Amino acid sequence: MSGWLKRIRQGIKRPIQSAYAAAMVLPLDRRPRTLRDLERLSPRQILVSRTDRIGDLLCCTPLLAALHRRWPDARLVLIAGAKNRAVMGGLPFVEGGPVFRRDPAAWTRLAWWLRRRHFELSVSLRAESMAGVWISGWGGAPIRMATHRTYAAPSCNLILGADDFHQLRRYSRAAAMLGFPPDELRPLFTVPAEAEQRAAAIAAELLPADGRRIVGLQIPHRTSRRHAVRAWAPEKVLALVRQLAADGCRVVLCGTGAERIEAAQVAAAVPGAVVGPAVPLAVFAALQRRFDLFIAQYTGTLHLADAMGVATVAYGLPLQEEGWGVIGPRCRSITGPRVAEIPVAALLEAARALLAAAAARSGRGGSA
Repeated sequence: MSGWLKRIRQGIKRPIQSAYAAAMVLPLDRRPRTLRDLERLSPRQILVSRTDRIGDLLCCTPLLAALHRRWPDARLVLIAGAKNRAVMGGLPFVEGGPVFRRDPAAWTRLAWWLRRRHFELSVSLRAESMAGVWISGWGGAPIRMATHRTYAAPSCNLILGADDFHQLRRYSRAAAMLGFPPDELRPLFTVPAEAEQRAAAIAAELLPADGRRIVGLQIPHRTSRRHAVRAWAPEKVLALVRQLAADGCRVVLCGTGAERIEAAQVAAAVPGAVVGPAVPLAVFAALQRRFDLFIAQYTGTLHLADAMGVATVAYGLPLQEEGWGVIGPRCRSITGPRVAEIPVAALLEAARALLAAAAARSGRGGSA
């Protein structure tokens, strides 16, 4: 019944959103544009928007890099949300605009700020986003681009046609259409020097120098219903950590907020496990780069590990793998119709295989 209700609700909601998207750009240039129009464009300011999650913005970074490479002298201004704004710490070619917040007062301030600028091009990094519709409309750029056609498309007059459900492939395809395909199918994140220095100091105290394999493990987020159905039970997390520690690994338990409480409980129960520090995203990326393996559900830190070139084991629903799966030989994805039922043995087997492969490449031994 809930599926039928959702389809009915969307059947009513989507046409209204499309009409609203069209109305937002009525005062603007609405002539259809193509890639050939970009050949004559020399923008001084480019507006981009993505206001949701860290991992989703990381998946967009190939397109952000392509925009910068195509117009290196243009200011690339990103409107992000309160959470995913942290990604800009690893994107030195991007400037941050005001934070997008979901309240009318914040929208008024953002609209006023955008209307005082003169953007020649705006790009909605999430074609399905009504926030992107508002930001494009307020920005007033004559060319408004999205990766593919959705119900929000009437706000845009240049649709690239990079329609791939897999997020990283979608934005990599869009980057290629602009003439700058990524060298690898993985997110981009540059660790600043000061973040690297801070991570080095943390690693000196936290991580062993005795040759043990270092495995980072993201504690699942469970504080909302949406996240709880995608999370392992605490006893499974504990069982996996026990096994990895028994293999001789140093396990670094990662998380924020309530996740850190669980991390502390696991660390107290398992010798060889430690709680990672609460640090800014760029510092965490630098620390993550020192891991031999990172294990997580489909979340932002998984994509950050991919950007850092770290081997990963991801677990979740088949739809998550289809849309957000890490690509490449140094990753494993374990899925099931119910995340809670994914066995500990499946993740442990994948972790051991990746650690053994890394040991073979480096010539290092070890029971893991």
